[in-house]
Amino acid sequence: MTMSVSPSLGGKDLGLKSTSLVGKTSSFSIMSEIKNFTVSCLDLETFLLARVKLRQEGFLDSNMKASLDFAIQTLEKFPISKRRDVSLTLEGDRQLVRFTAGNPVLLYMVRSGQKGPELHQKIPVGPRLIPSCLSESHFAGHCCRDELESCMNQARRVLSAEIESNPSCQSELELRIVCGELRMTYATQHPQRSLFVQPHRRVFFGKLLKLEKLLETKTHLERSGEMKEGLLACFQHLLINYSQFQEENIRVVIQSDGELMELVCGRNDYHSTQHYIFTDGQNRAYSHRVQDMELWEYE
Repeated sequence: MTMSVSPSLGGKDLGLKSTSLVGKTSSFSIMSEIKNFTVSCLDLETFLLARVKLRQEGFLDSNMKASLDFAIQTLEKFPISKRRDVSLTLEGDRQLVRFTAGNPVLLYMVRSGQKGPELHQKIPVGPRLIPSCLSESHFAGHCCRDELESCMNQARRVLSAEIESNPSCQSELELRIVCGELRMTYATQHPQRSLFVQPHRRVFFGKLLKLEKLLETKTHLERSGEMKEGLLACFQHLLINYSQFQEENIRVVIQSDGELMELVCGRNDYHSTQHYIFTDGQNRAYSHRVQDMELWEYE
């Protein structure tokens, strides 16, 4: 079956034009072309029509296909507010493809990372970067790794502290947030320095370490691909010895595979008992229990 793409098909405005990138350097090779799509919204129909056009013109190499498939899978989870007034740039082997929807205030780029395609989000903030630049709408659809203090609130706190110590820095900052699948950068027009916020995973269990939520956490980590061999050994150790962790106001710190995560019960600022679970070189799990002997009354 043969398909064609026209500007009026399905009510879409899929204008396609190419622009040559001018200039070369001796240290790297610049991609030869950018294919531009002007669209009303980044939705599934837009991407499917674009895929046909890219295949017809020979632009759908393996990297471009992987980037496009990843963009479809990722952006369909976004609310409509994050799919309009945005631009999306995809990285292929020898060219870029850019979608522009409306007047972009959010700039997306899909590029190859160590573990496959990654979506990077950039928000230009103008001449000054201040805490109010961080809008909840920018984080819509994101499930933060930290259930006690969101990455947005952590970023606001870090930025506020930096501005308080150096008020003149507001015009020269960029703020980078990495939280799970989220990679977001707030940037002034001419950034000179970077602030980084990268929360580790903290799961809040309420008063006690509940088995059901523990299994839900394990399931989430398995589905997201974060459950590596060492972390799995730690969870198995925790589940097998579950009765030893049935205390109020405890904090369980798990470390393995270069990652750190916390399971928190009770208060988030003080814990009468702390457990540390970790693995050795053969991914065998061990644990230590540290008891705070100070008197503490649970509220």
